[in-house]
Amino acid sequence: MKIKKFIALCLFANFLAVISAQTIPPLSPSLTALNPENIFPTNSDTQFEFKDNNKSSKSSLFTVHAVNKNNPIFTAEVLAPYPSHFDVSTTWKSVGAIKKDDVILARFAMRALYAKQESGEAFVSLFFQEIKGDRLVNIQLGTGQEWKVFDVPFVAKHDMKAGESEITLTFGQFAQKVEITGLQVLNFGQKTTLAQLPTTRFTYAGREANAPWRVAALKRIDKVRTAPLIIQVNDTKGKPLKGVSVTAKLVNPEFLFGSEVDVKMINSNTPDGEKYRKTVTECFNAVTIGNGLKWGGWRNIKGREETKKTVNWILSHGLKLRGHNLVWPGKQFTPSTFAKQTDYGPGFSDTITKHIEEIATYAKGKVYGWDVINEMMYEKDYFKVMPRTQAAEWFKQAKRIDPQATLFINEYSMLNGIASPKNIKSFLDLIAELQGYGAPIDAIGVQGHVGRQPRNPEQVLTDLDLFLPIGLPVQITEFDVNTPDDELQADYTRDFLIACYSHPAVDGFTMWGFWESAHWKPDAALFRKDWTAKPNAAVWRDLVTKQWRTIITTQSNEKGIVTSRGHLGLYEITVTKGKKQVKSTYQLTKTSNYVIIKL
Repeated sequence: MKIKKFIALCLFANFLAVISAQTIPPLSPSLTALNPENIFPTNSDTQFEFKDNNKSSKSSLFTVHAVNKNNPIFTAEVLAPYPSHFDVSTTWKSVGAIKKDDVILARFAMRALYAKQESGEAFVSLFFQEIKGDRLVNIQLGTGQEWKVFDVPFVAKHDMKAGESEITLTFGQFAQKVEITGLQVLNFGQKTTLAQLPTTRFTYAGREANAPWRVAALKRIDKVRTAPLIIQVNDTKGKPLKGVSVTAKLVNPEFLFGSEVDVKMINSNTPDGEKYRKTVTECFNAVTIGNGLKWGGWRNIKGREETKKTVNWILSHGLKLRGHNLVWPGKQFTPSTFAKQTDYGPGFSDTITKHIEEIATYAKGKVYGWDVINEMMYEKDYFKVMPRTQAAEWFKQAKRIDPQATLFINEYSMLNGIASPKNIKSFLDLIAELQGYGAPIDAIGVQGHVGRQPRNPEQVLTDLDLFLPIGLPVQITEFDVNTPDDELQADYTRDFLIACYSHPAVDGFTMWGFWESAHWKPDAALFRKDWTAKPNAAVWRDLVTKQWRTIITTQSNEKGIVTSRGHLGLYEITVTKGKKQVKSTYQLTKTSNYVIIKL
């Protein structure tokens, strides 16, 4: 038995060594010929300092698989997020001298074993700095569950002796587990330039012009999202009128194009507040209040009144309001009054029921739908003190209070990585479980947060196909692309939008914010702090407010008919002949008949 265990351990060690050896590709021959000095310690498996700044309760682990001493695999696991990513870190001291203006390349490979955040992406920050001085590198790097190689070039600012600089990786931002291997810090001296060194650039398959998946999706949009628009123009006696000017404008799409909005900004009397509100009405036909309708926000009496003002503004401008959320079953999202008590205190389940009764009654007729439960796959704290069947009772209660509202279950970590199909299966299993308890689930919310490495849009489509058998509509509820690469962000916003709008299961798409100064991930915003439109804003405006917002201007034919095709939704039709003009509204659906306008 001991021999078998030994053989198994050897095989496992060899497996790890193969992984390590295969993750870092060699430099180009021209760069290799420059013989850069690796100033990262060769005995890095022992010569490092690991720090966990949580003095009361250590919530992190750092281990080394030193099966290949010159190329070990380091594993860092953070069990719960820390106040700062600096709170969990590993540091190595350099082993070579550096001269001012030396050109240096840091290299390593990383993958996420898991990451408890919406995009499913792990984040690690890399620092190269003097021990008591400047940081030469300060960069956040994200990765999914596939190995990714990072090349980070930089230039030294000062002379530094061996041991006077250090390489640090920080991990504390999220609950996550990552593997890192192939760490090198190559000093090229001044034999090359930054421009000649490799730099990690993120991209995705299917990004190219005329990608086959996109060509097919655009054709599918015409089939799924449009219908014949036929207008018959007659006089008051029913006689067809030829040569009459007809304009048909889609004023409210059937598909929901929304954004998260900030209560403070909607109610602000500042120039930024005015610009914020104007942008909402120009770019979106639906909104989700970010925090005001959550349990904690609603318990704050002053905040509640501000939220009510925001709701009134939303409804007065003809926007559709999505309720977010009734129950978020994680301790960290629970009002502190209950969270600080053992098992949340007595009567906790009844307290949740009372909250749902109060807020759902207020919102009846105001919201088109509710996220009844948010992130139940990952936030399970409540079910340590109550049965999972209680989740179905929350759905039943919401349906009793507001039978017209669409009831969603909302979840993350789908459509954005290699684990998406597995996570979707788990989500569908959860939905089936709740339906088995009698939960009246009407629709599915998929958050759609994207990190620095986007998922191939063709795979996004096959991910969405997995929802078809359940027969429930899907909404993308919290989309953003968190990257400082504006070009990548714009291209992926375009392609993700096209993929989702083309898919028959999807009936709504919500950006999780749009202005940098009121966004949970500022890099992901559509507009900068000064309201300059970023390239992704141009994409949104082009597709959502132009290409997919039908406007027809023409004249009736000899039979008084206008025949065209339009995107589904509410149209404003204007018919003009001389000084006479008639305006009418018309809801274009897949099954609607032609409309008759009498002039």
